[in-house]
Amino acid sequence: MVHSSRAVGRRGLLVPALYAALGLALVGTRLVGLGQSFWHDEVVAVEDFVRAGPREILAGPDLSHELFSLLAWATSGVVGDSEIAFRLWSAVPFMAGVALVTAWLHRRGTPIAGVLFLFLATVSPLLLDITRQARGYGLAFLAMSIVVVAALEACRSGTSWTIVAFCAGGLIGTWTLPQLGIAYVATGAVLLADRELRRRTALGLGASLLAIGAWYSPHIGQVRDAARIEDGVRIETLWLVTAPIDQVLIPALLWIDGTALRPGLVWLPVVLVAALIMGSSPLMHERGTALVLASGVVATILVLWLGRAYIVPRYLSYLLVPLLVVLATGMAAIFERLSSRPVIVRTVASIVVLGLLAARFVVLAPEVTRHPREAYKDAAAVIERAGPVPVLAYVRNPDGLEYYLERPVRHLRQVDEVVASVCGSPEAVAYVMQPFALASVDVPCLTRAGVRHYRFEQYARGDEMDVWLVPPSP
Repeated sequence: MVHSSRAVGRRGLLVPALYAALGLALVGTRLVGLGQSFWHDEVVAVEDFVRAGPREILAGPDLSHELFSLLAWATSGVVGDSEIAFRLWSAVPFMAGVALVTAWLHRRGTPIAGVLFLFLATVSPLLLDITRQARGYGLAFLAMSIVVVAALEACRSGTSWTIVAFCAGGLIGTWTLPQLGIAYVATGAVLLADRELRRRTALGLGASLLAIGAWYSPHIGQVRDAARIEDGVRIETLWLVTAPIDQVLIPALLWIDGTALRPGLVWLPVVLVAALIMGSSPLMHERGTALVLASGVVATILVLWLGRAYIVPRYLSYLLVPLLVVLATGMAAIFERLSSRPVIVRTVASIVVLGLLAARFVVLAPEVTRHPREAYKDAAAVIERAGPVPVLAYVRNPDGLEYYLERPVRHLRQVDEVVASVCGSPEAVAYVMQPFALASVDVPCLTRAGVRHYRFEQYARGDEMDVWLVPPSP
């Protein structure tokens, strides 16, 4: 009897211990190292939108994460162009979204489902990467979390506050990423099908869509044309059914941002394993909850497929909210059957998935928190200490160097141009090289006497950035 009581006590402490450990991992990996260098996309956002202010953000010729840009602009008036302050507008909303969904699953589902969702959201390489950036992805994740939880609660309780929260989440998310509006409207259609919710949902959805239309009215053309930018891959008709898993879920669990998965037979076993686990979710066995969780994902994939849109995983990262809910509740249901009727294949698959994700996170998290995505700030600091030397950059995008140096940089694009410019210069130069998406080049004068070399580690985009301070050609 004493042994039994102790066992129960240990089991009772397990869930709080797991929440505490995972919570610390979530907070630590989102807040540590936020002062590292901006990378290219962040530099463009700050220079072209945040510094330009509301007129450019809301009515300029381009658009980019508008609500986030407005919040960063307001913050810049107090603290200036701060890497930490801007990134907090992504990291903090993301953590709030994770906490909201985790708490809902703990209360309405099971504690193990809450723990598993927290684990998946914390260790996802894609989310680890993008929710630390000065971009709107964390804000969109929070908005989608509100949309999903509020819609599920509306189906359950029918209270008016859930409709208000649902519409507020959709508004915030779509003002940040316009494509989130597809999932918002699709989920709203599920609520409209409920007679008790129809009138209140129609009023809230209508008002929010008017606000969204007014917000984007100066950018109607840009919203339409954004899907045609050849960035990423198009959803293939042959693999349309698997797209929610192989275009959104799998990339988020395997890689940091930048890798779009090409669907094919080689990935089909992984897709089937994920589908098998997700099919065990009790939420997918109830019509109302299944429609809420699936409608936004399916509608988004269909619209982007019909529009022949190009996508990369980060563009659809907000869809991870319902997908991770289904995956977490599916795993929870599998583990809860271990004491009665275990399902061997799904149990083994779930354990393998969790083990691989944990191992990947242990390796990746220290790199992401210690090093920048692109080391422009560190390279610029070395160059500034060397004085006003010309800067020659053999990098994919020199914007970050120009941002931190606050002066023009000569962008070298051809291999022959690199050797001639660096080795034939009659004055001392700073040569910056980043081995990402560029042909390798042998620069013989880098072994010249007096050359100083600095190497800065990155966790992406070639893994390093090198600076050589080269004396004049003899």
